[in-house]
This record gives sequence, C-alpha cells and structure tokens, in this order.
Amino acid sequence: MTYSLATVTPTSTLAASTAEVRLNSDSPIQVPDGINNIVSAIPYYCPTGAFSPDESYVTRVRLQSNDISIEPARFMMSGVNTGDAAFASVQAPILQEYNLNIPNANGANVNIYAQPMVNNTVLTLVGCELVYSTSSTGSQQYWNTPDALSTGGTTINTRTTLNTITITDGREITSLNALVAPTTAAASTHDAGEIEFQSSDFQVPFPYSFPIQPSFAGLGAAAAQQTNPIGLSRQKFPAGHGIPLAPRALVNSFYTNRDAKGAGSSVMPFISFTR
Repeated sequence: MTYSLATVTPTSTLAASTAEVRLNSDSPIQVPDGINNIVSAIPYYCPTGAFSPDESYVTRVRLQSNDISIEPARFMMSGVNTGDAAFASVQAPILQEYNLNIPNANGANVNIYAQPMVNNTVLTLVGCELVYSTSSTGSQQYWNTPDALSTGGTTINTRTTLNTITITDGREITSLNALVAPTTAAASTHDAGEIEFQSSDFQVPFPYSFPIQPSFAGLGAAAAQQTNPIGLSRQKFPAGHGIPLAPRALVNSFYTNRDAKGAGSSVMPFISFTR
C-alpha cells in the first residue's frame, strides 16, 4: 500500500454571498492512474481581508463526480468567529480530516465545492487536500447535512428543532457531528449546550446526545468570541459499532442552548454513514 497527497488550487468564495464555488480554479481535480482509493479530504479556508465585527465563518464542502460514486459528500468545516466592536483576536481552527474511502476508477475527475453558509464582508480563500492510496483503506463513508442552517434559541435551556437529514440506502451511521457558531458576539455571552439525534428509523432504542464545542466571549468592548481550535463536536463510532439504519432514514436533531443569547447562534448538524 502506498499513499499519495494532492491539493487543489485555492479558490475564493464570493463576498456577501452564499453561492457555491468550485475549487481548483473552477475545474475538477483528476485522480492519478494507479490510485485505487481516495482515503480522505482535508479542507481549509482563510479570509483574504480585514475582519468585520459580529461575523462567523461557516463553510460547507461538497464533493461530486460523474466518474465514480461519491455523493452524498457534504460536510462542515470548523467555524471561526469574530467579535463585537474592537475585538482583540481571531483564532484559526486546526485542520480536520474527513474519511471517505472512495474507490477510484481510471483517473476519475472529482469536483470539490465550497459554500459559505452565511454572508461575509470579505472573500474567503478555500483549498482542499485529497489523500490517496493504492489499495482499499476501509468502507466508503458518505456525508450529509441539512440543506440549510438552523438558528438556536436565545432563552437559556431552549430546545430547538433543527433541520432534518435524509439518508437513502444507509447501513450504519459512523459519526455524529455538530457546528455551532454565534451570529452576534456580546461581552460575557457564550455558546454551550447539547446536540441530540433521534429517528424512528434507527434500529436501536438508545440515546444519542452530546455537548457542542463551547465558545466564549470576552469581557468588555473587546468581546472576541473564541472557538476552540477544533471548532466542531464530533462523535465517531468504530466500524460495526455505529447506529444501524432502516433502508431510508429521516434523522431529526435538536440543540439545547445552556446560556442566554441576545441573538440565536447558527447550528448545523451533519453525519457520516456507510452503505
């Protein structure tokens, strides 16, 4: 088994837009001949100008191909939050790896897209690494999110119903994930709470609730809301130990915020599964 690494040409998203943009200068990346498996994707982004107060960077990545079976392959990157007024600093998240294990077929073309889920005042440069292997590294992983963000509650202990995720021909959920990003920063106002997943199409009667990755706002005018460098809450299950599914599953999720907010935060659950 031999591994290989490739990167696309970073491409800017549109300012003040939630339009999806194809990376690699609006062209596909071709997987080399001799590669039998796309092991994973490692996306990243970087704002290309001055931050503005009260913004969060919330970006979804999507992979698509007409040559090989990839879809659904939609997942969220870590969020980055600015602050209110004269905020002091912004912390960049660490890179996250998303397992794929997609079988290749003779130099397949793969399109990689990025979509800002909220409007930002400056362009964001988005890139992605693909990890290749000459042999299989496990079961193929599919990824999906709801079509749109949800907004969390403002009153403490509010349980908000999030947008649903549909899984077709799924066998087992292999990870549950959540991103929570503030829409407006305010001094000493934080994000903390739990995400819960439920479905009558789960083939087990067990609970699936876990904490979000908290973020904290500072004291006073320089109220930068700092997110942990991981930025996401991710619950992974070993193969054969995930959530067994009905052939077509509708997955519901809920967010309970444990701190009062002046404006509800953006919330996006997402999952990976096998077929």
